Amino acid sequence: MKRIYIAYGANTNREAMRRRCPNAKQIGVGFIEGQRFKFNNVADVVPHDGARYKNAPAVAWEITPACEKALDRFEGFPSLYRKEFVTFRETRGRDEYQGFIYKMNYTGFHTPNPMYVDGIRTGLKGFFDAGYWDRIDDSINSAIIESFRMEEIGSPLTNKRIGGSQWR
Repeated sequence: MKRIYIAYGANTNREAMRRRCPNAKQIGVGFIEGQRFKFNNVADVVPHDGARYKNAPAVAWEITPACEKALDRFEGFPSLYRKEFVTFRETRGRDEYQGFIYKMNYTGFHTPNPMYVDGIRTGLKGFFDAGYWDRIDDSINSAIIESFRMEEIGSPLTNKRIGGSQWR
């Protein structure tokens, strides 16, 4: 049985997905409705809460059970990430999917590694038409700035972690 996986982070990279999930089939590009980017070292999505960028850019994949097992290992499921179902709408608005995402089990904000962010940015731009690239950049940059600001003011949220001790 195939499932729909909605990638917004490292798994937006075509080559990485080919290595991890050779039988995955990319079925759409669009946005996770009502969710925006957030960084806690790695990517996450959270409810938009009135943010300017209300829908996180993402790639929809049709995956096999073997692909899902490989992704579970890569994402640290269930200790680092859990699975949640979301609504995904294609850029052209023709199709809407219900699929799962990996949702972080940790709260807080931590600035991500620039190479990691570049991989996400490059991955998304590899799927989206150039007309969406500014929106992708703005969505990612807003989340990075939020991480910087939260660390700078010493928000209590930057220190909260939920789950396993392996995430440092």
